[in-house]
Amino acid sequence: MKLRADYHSHTTYSDGKGSMEDNVRAAIASGLKTFAITDHGFGHGFFGIKRRKLSKMRAEIEELKKKYPQIRLLFGVEANIRGSSGRLDLTRKEMELFDIVLAGYHFGSLPGSLEDLTTHLFNFLFKFFGVCKEIARRKNTRGILLAMQRYPFSILTHPGDKGPVDLRAIARAAKRHGIAMEINERHKHLTVEELKELEDLKLNYIASSDAHRPENIARIPGVLERIREAGVPISRIANLEEDEHEH
Repeated sequence: MKLRADYHSHTTYSDGKGSMEDNVRAAIASGLKTFAITDHGFGHGFFGIKRRKLSKMRAEIEELKKKYPQIRLLFGVEANIRGSSGRLDLTRKEMELFDIVLAGYHFGSLPGSLEDLTTHLFNFLFKFFGVCKEIARRKNTRGILLAMQRYPFSILTHPGDKGPVDLRAIARAAKRHGIAMEINERHKHLTVEELKELEDLKLNYIASSDAHRPENIARIPGVLERIREAGVPISRIANLEEDEHEH
């Protein structure tokens, strides 16, 4: 199996180590047909992109499209689900500025309300002290379900990685809204156990490197291992194809 499209990567515009062009060159060298640059959204407290830089970023991507016509390039963003309010850190109008929008919950996102702040609080209590798991689970699940209902994003990133969730409820909603669940290389979710748990729902998935360095673009050995172990058919991973050497 090989990756033909990598829809999740970061550059120096957020917390990545490579420039846009560094990443594009690495994507071409890896044999990708499609590549998306998806830096952290505006509401990430530490690494979020700046609204004032959007036009510069878009112009840079357009120049790279001309310079490297052999690969399909997408200007994207990994938006932040702020918490149990289900609000993203960008408006529906701002979503139109991007070719692709991913969304996920991050500890570093700035809460948009007291409700969101309590989501962070209960996730931290569970992460560091092992308490309040069910409250955190309810809040995380509510936020993700509301976000999927309100916003037309394409991929839910690393579901369950930053806090407990009702995975089946989220998976059913993702299928209903046409949102792909991500199997993330950099983070452990979705896990083998989770993939097996969701097997009967026959979901469509996206495999992602979530590369923060150019050399990690399109590299997903952990994802491939999880897919094989869980017995997920390759036909359900939208951006994977069989390697000709495997025949």
